[in-house]
Amino acid sequence: MFKGHGVHHIAIGVKNLERMKAFYQDVLSFNNVFVDFPEDEYPALHEVVRMPRPHYAAILFSQSAGGIIVELVQMTNPAPRPIRKDFRYGDIGLAKMTIAVSEVEGIFKELKGMIDFCSKPKLVMIPNYGEYQFVFCRDPEGNLIELISGPKISVQDRFGGVLWVGISVTDLVRSLSFYQDLVGFDSVLIKSHEAYSGLVDEVSGGKNTKVRSCVLKCSDAEGGIELFEVLEPRGRSVPFGSRWGDFGYAQVCLNGKQGDDIFEMASYFEKNGVEFLSGPQLMHDEREGAFFYMKDPDGIPVEFLVFLK
Repeated sequence: MFKGHGVHHIAIGVKNLERMKAFYQDVLSFNNVFVDFPEDEYPALHEVVRMPRPHYAAILFSQSAGGIIVELVQMTNPAPRPIRKDFRYGDIGLAKMTIAVSEVEGIFKELKGMIDFCSKPKLVMIPNYGEYQFVFCRDPEGNLIELISGPKISVQDRFGGVLWVGISVTDLVRSLSFYQDLVGFDSVLIKSHEAYSGLVDEVSGGKNTKVRSCVLKCSDAEGGIELFEVLEPRGRSVPFGSRWGDFGYAQVCLNGKQGDDIFEMASYFEKNGVEFLSGPQLMHDEREGAFFYMKDPDGIPVEFLVFLK
């Protein structure tokens, strides 16, 4: 089994980078900037976007508490399109991010009017984990965000960082095998459960929504993945012809260990029958590194990133 090292970042294709940047910085306190890419041509991504001269601007940033980094990407070439015009919780693909907060009720009252909340805060009891409070909201372009707080979620100030990302899948057992056995998420934070059933109707587009989910982590790294399968109503498949950089949640980027051989990593996944979106690419930005893109069992883009030093 390959040994993974957690989630580095998630990417969201956006229509208006400045507006979205202001929301995440001013409202959600994403003020730790990892890297800010000016609008330019980035040839290393030509395989991923299926265009010879990809052109975009982007920022990668996180909250001061750390957690998973968020990347906002505004493509100019190829021209981006909506992944979906009416995204619903349960549609297959990267679906949401989960941010820890000090106290959901307090944040809800503080930010009401600044954030599009989907409902009032709710309480859920997770078997073998305990209870926590949660509320769903959307950013200015409709991307789904979950805010949570509870006894097992330690937050010193208002925000505690992105804890995990939510990936909606068609077959939870199949996806568990992929992310645990191949990708190396060797620790189960929250075992498979159906406690969210009936609590997510406001974001699923249905009534009495039935969903089962679990949260995986890497034992020696931060940043988890929530895999969830919406059983009723069933989620829609990844749209044919969607591209990296289209509007909406685009991909999850996983960490390789510093100094890992990117070509050996790619060979490992190729031998295990994983489909690639691009072969290994070297980058020479602020930190030297390498990456490749592949697909999970549902065709969802997954990037592996390794920093060389």
